[in-house]
Amino acid sequence: MSKLNELETHLSPLPRMALAAAPTPIEAMPRLTKAVGGPALLVKRDDMTGFATGGNKARQLEYSMGAAIAAGADMLLVTGAVQSNYMRTAAAAAAKLGMACHLQFENRVPDMDSGYHSNGNVLLDRLYGATTSTFPVGEDEAAADASIAVIAEEHRDKGRKPYLLTLSADTKPLGALGYMRCAAELLDQICRR
Repeated sequence: MSKLNELETHLSPLPRMALAAAPTPIEAMPRLTKAVGGPALLVKRDDMTGFATGGNKARQLEYSMGAAIAAGADMLLVTGAVQSNYMRTAAAAAAKLGMACHLQFENRVPDMDSGYHSNGNVLLDRLYGATTSTFPVGEDEAAADASIAVIAEEHRDKGRKPYLLTLSADTKPLGALGYMRCAAELLDQICRR
């Protein structure tokens, strides 16, 4: 039995929304192998997951989005850095699943010009339909989580069913399950080489 199939027997009771085009290939790195003079080096090409240019973030979100759908959520609320790839991928996942999305941007990088707050991932977030707010404190995860919880309550008062993706240590580490799947996939691929 493959490692991924074996793992799947344990994970199958948990809700999952497949987002990543998996398995992603592994690629030999012969020039790097030669440069370091060591054993053959391989790279897992999770840049090829095929979902919203999110790379491995697609894997990270599969179980969180599954849990959101299972909970009957119609809205996703996420807090994180302004130019976060994770938040952009979460906004894309919400859009794919027909959910509203609100992103709380934490100002973690001081003294950035206005373009930082309107281009790149922020622009893509908005193209995916996400609404946004700003949290002025930089690296205070507990305060950021408390702030997004207040925003969630405001949406509940309007009849929405929000699902929160927060930062604190007491948040269920559902994203790790996607990486466990990746590890099992990688073991299967290496064993077949």
